[in-house]
Amino acid sequence: MSNFRPFAIYVIVEDGRCAYFKPFSDNAPPPDLVSALLTAMQGFVREVTGSHFSELTAGPFSFTSEKVGPFSVVIVSNKSEIAVEKAKYLSLRFIKRFRTQIENWQGHTIDFETFGEDVQDIIGVADSIRIDPSIPLDATSLLSLPPNLQAISKALLTRGELTVNDAAKLVAQTPFRVEDQLENLLLQGHVGKYKKDGKIYYFVL
Repeated sequence: MSNFRPFAIYVIVEDGRCAYFKPFSDNAPPPDLVSALLTAMQGFVREVTGSHFSELTAGPFSFTSEKVGPFSVVIVSNKSEIAVEKAKYLSLRFIKRFRTQIENWQGHTIDFETFGEDVQDIIGVADSIRIDPSIPLDATSLLSLPPNLQAISKALLTRGELTVNDAAKLVAQTPFRVEDQLENLLLQGHVGKYKKDGKIYYFVL
């Protein structure tokens, strides 16, 4: 089973509106595009099978959806079995918190901001995130890293801290690939991670 890495959470209305959006990555797909894609996909699946689609993979993104009345609770993440489980838990929390609004919904806009408490509880990514390195990255540890992590590690050692997009420009790779490499280094304890002004930074000590 792969490590679960969320990009964002969405609540999408069946008419195509995005009613809630919580990003966890600078690379989170824009809510208007996700709403349009999944609404079109849902229309196709309903027409062909008469059911609601639950999973879709496109490039580095995996879309996991749970239908709740006129709404869909959607997790966009890397491909992971954990996403299916978390989507089910999120949909149950969504029903519990907004049952009255869902049952009496007549198309008006609903403020789902309090859903953020359930998202943080189940997804486990806090706004004030900061993780410090446990195994400092230096010239010695750099030699032990696999080739695919060498360039990004050298860039971090040179700059000290970088966002995913800045790092991608430095090493001339896609943001998705760079984010995967940085998360790999984070899991190994070589780099740290913190959030400031809505942006996520990876850093070395």
